[in-house]
Amino acid sequence: MSFVLSPVPEGTAAGGDPIAVLGVSGAPDAFRGTVPAALGPGPAAPGRPDPGAAAVFLEGPHGAAEDPLPGAPVGRLPSGNPPLRNAVAAALSWLRGGIARTAVAGTTARPGGWLLLRRLSDARAAGEPGLCLLELATGSGAAPPGVTELLVAVRRFQAPPSASTARAAPAADREPPAAAPELTATAADPQAHDQGRPVLSGAVPWPLSSRSETGVRAEARLLAAYLRERPELDSHDVAHALATGRGAAEHRAVAVGADREELLTGLDALAAGHDQEGVVRGTARPSGGVVMMFPGAGGQWRGMGGGLWDSSPAFRESVLACAEAFAPYVDWSLVDVVRGRRGAASLNRVEVVQPALFTVTVSLAAVWRSFGVVPAAVLGHSQGEIAAAHVAGALRLPDAARVVATRSRLIAGALAGKGAMLSVPLPAAQVRERLAELGGGLAVAAVNGPATTSVAGSPDAIEELFARLVDEGVRVARIVSDFASHSAQVDALHGPLLDEVGPLRHHSTDTLLCSTVTGRVLDPAALDTEYWYQNLRRTVEFDSAVRTLLRLGFSTFVEPSAHPLLTAPVADIAADTGTEVRAVGSLRMGESTAQRMLTSLAEAQVAGVPVDWAKACASRGRIELPSGPLPQEFPRGAATTGPEAATGRAAPGAAGDGFWRAVDRGDLAGALGVVLPALSWSNGS
Repeated sequence: MSFVLSPVPEGTAAGGDPIAVLGVSGAPDAFRGTVPAALGPGPAAPGRPDPGAAAVFLEGPHGAAEDPLPGAPVGRLPSGNPPLRNAVAAALSWLRGGIARTAVAGTTARPGGWLLLRRLSDARAAGEPGLCLLELATGSGAAPPGVTELLVAVRRFQAPPSASTARAAPAADREPPAAAPELTATAADPQAHDQGRPVLSGAVPWPLSSRSETGVRAEARLLAAYLRERPELDSHDVAHALATGRGAAEHRAVAVGADREELLTGLDALAAGHDQEGVVRGTARPSGGVVMMFPGAGGQWRGMGGGLWDSSPAFRESVLACAEAFAPYVDWSLVDVVRGRRGAASLNRVEVVQPALFTVTVSLAAVWRSFGVVPAAVLGHSQGEIAAAHVAGALRLPDAARVVATRSRLIAGALAGKGAMLSVPLPAAQVRERLAELGGGLAVAAVNGPATTSVAGSPDAIEELFARLVDEGVRVARIVSDFASHSAQVDALHGPLLDEVGPLRHHSTDTLLCSTVTGRVLDPAALDTEYWYQNLRRTVEFDSAVRTLLRLGFSTFVEPSAHPLLTAPVADIAADTGTEVRAVGSLRMGESTAQRMLTSLAEAQVAGVPVDWAKACASRGRIELPSGPLPQEFPRGAATTGPEAATGRAAPGAAGDGFWRAVDRGDLAGALGVVLPALSWSNGS
């Protein structure tokens, strides 16, 4: 069957179910006024209009659509727009007569005003929220001009499901249509932030969201078509409009690209449901706050901060602050090391790599903060706990730099070349049994997960353990380290460390600190010099610390590091406890670009972390984006003669072709896959 969406003679309505208006997109100006008080009598009975009077009313916050609240707002369709009134009347006739189960009504005389209508009984059975009910006059069997009543303004809200809805359709696997959208998504006030200086330059994010995965794909398809027809629209202006002109619904996606074509390619991948670099999708859920976790040794690479030095003012300023704090303790350029410049000090030196890793991690945390992502809790693995304490505000930068520089220098002088380490994929208890059988010289350095344990000790003892585990078929791995931290070898540093670091001042903070020394929440008052010695000497209880945070309700973990080292262990621990978590990194080996950082931010945002995308945009002005399933130019004109007049087919378009092909073959689900999800374009979905 085909739907005629062009002006038609007024239809005749027979009695039956009222019609649920499931969405309204791009309503003409006449529909933007304030809903007046009731203009006439309400329905004589639930779901039935008075003879000669038709009603359109919002579903009340405490009432079901079948039983509207007394005095529910009613408006009249302006008499100056008969084509739309007639199209709605025809759609209602088809719905009532059983010709169609769902109808999209609009006009070619006033493009942009599209209604999605469905029989209320069908909408309820499917668990779909109706925005309002629409009834056509039935007294005389005809709909006289000006009598058909239609919603004057569509409010941005979604009423709770009625009891009948809950009984008819469980929530599982539902993809409800969106509540009524705003008319456009527009960029906010140009003075809202420094638009000439985005917090991260070199790439742009285009965020989308909907109440269903299908909706996200439809939005991506429609936006791509809309923007290809408007090459003059700047990618930053588009990003700013997407970031500020709508909220964020449950199903989310972000396309990240360095230029417009790359972003459009990302939208195409989203629309097709394909995976692609720079395209992120996910489902948001409450996170209970973000945990920032800071790795210790490992993950470093030359030039690990070079890209962000150029693209992120927050990163650059943090690196410079760290360089100033470390200056009294080092005779090499920290900035050159972070940027990977020729002649920089070698990252193979422990007294270089530890200050460099501290600098990169706290500077990446500053990048996250520049997008509004502030940790509710922190934890750090080994040396990473110093960075965690500083980011939490419990340890000031000069003190943190003094601890890092002093420890690394003492390690280089007293421990380097005397130790080795292994990563063993066995539970800590089983590892300890094997260490006991081998005698002294070895220690469990870190418990990183339910079946991931690090061992430290002398090179000879490590080689003996390695050979035994290989014989057992255990896939043991060597850790690149020539000293045995978290073992008895560290005892030699106790006195010198306390003497050279001296007293430290702790500071109270609202950010929760979870200690990997104890595996429990830590009072900042405990962060004295002795604690930082124990942090180097005792086993890293990472597994216990993560479990503590999971019990406290945290489920989102962000790792500000040059390469993710802790995300996989967190996932393993969560799986062992039956907890669903999202663990997100920042940079990756060889990737220090704005695009990589924005992609990581997108991974957090689609999981439910609030990210201020507007900060990534250098918007030049206010632009409009499509608010509904069809661009304002669709339909481009009405066909009044010939074969097209019978179908009401409009001129071809990227979105329109797919819609009409589905309609012509009677595939309502396919047609609504184009139209329905995009009705929520500006409603934060």
